[in-house]
Amino acid sequence: MNRLSIRPLLARLAVAAAIIVAAPVEAQVVAPSLFTTSIHVQGEAAGTEFDDWTAAGVVVVDADPLDNPGSLDIANVQVANDDNFVYIRASLHNAETLSLANLFLAFDTDQDITTGFDIFQIGELGSELGYQTDFPFAQHASAFNLNLSLTGGPLGNGGALIYPFWTEAGAPAGVGMEWAVPLDGVIQFPPTLGGPAPSIPNPSFNFVVYTTEGLGDISSVISYTLAEGPAGTPGDFDKDQDVDGGDFLVWQQGFGAPFNADDLADWQTSFGAGPSIASVPEPASLSIVAVGVWGLYLGALRTAPRKP
Repeated sequence: MNRLSIRPLLARLAVAAAIIVAAPVEAQVVAPSLFTTSIHVQGEAAGTEFDDWTAAGVVVVDADPLDNPGSLDIANVQVANDDNFVYIRASLHNAETLSLANLFLAFDTDQDITTGFDIFQIGELGSELGYQTDFPFAQHASAFNLNLSLTGGPLGNGGALIYPFWTEAGAPAGVGMEWAVPLDGVIQFPPTLGGPAPSIPNPSFNFVVYTTEGLGDISSVISYTLAEGPAGTPGDFDKDQDVDGGDFLVWQQGFGAPFNADDLADWQTSFGAGPSIASVPEPASLSIVAVGVWGLYLGALRTAPRKP
């Protein structure tokens, strides 16, 4: 469901811009790159939803002052990543639970102010990718919302996982929000505009957290470069820190490209490595699996078209 009410939103942006533009623009913050697999968005025990940020050692990269009383007032911002998501957390100065429906992210994915939408018209960030809570939308210098569909991510529409989240009762509510923004999102640009194209095409990007409520509030521009994870175990094709039956399925689905028989040998050698071991297939059956797959591999070679 498109939760963006564009005309009222643009009106609020214009009013907020008129106020914010007179204030000093905060300096850009360069956040440390941090790879972690310890951040979980959703599915945690009540009261512990944000504890993993401290446990993972994610530092506060921007501390926004108390400057939007009575409305959503952004306080601290944290950021990290793994192979699949950019994780962002924004806490609020507000002590009471408030609706978070008008809490936004904006990403300058090419770090070029001129190519994206100028949030609040303050000349600090040109956004190509926006999120209103979990809902993604493509942006351009000429448009707050290009109304293009997105694909990818766990929701299939480029959407982020968030906590708090939307429920039948309405918008997420709380005193802060965390996002898991997918790295495999794709914006369905028409071919004439060079699309489709990844929603986050570069390892380095700038972003802000902002709200259109009250006087409007915006974090510092935060520059972040995706951190690379530790070297994986050979055969861990799904990058979940173990080598099990799930990796065999990934290999099977990718046999021919990008995986081949050598990759299967890696999987056989490493099977069982990691914190958890899948029960299927069992090691005793690996030789049978290998024989069957080798037959498929040889068959693929015979049927592959030959160059003249």
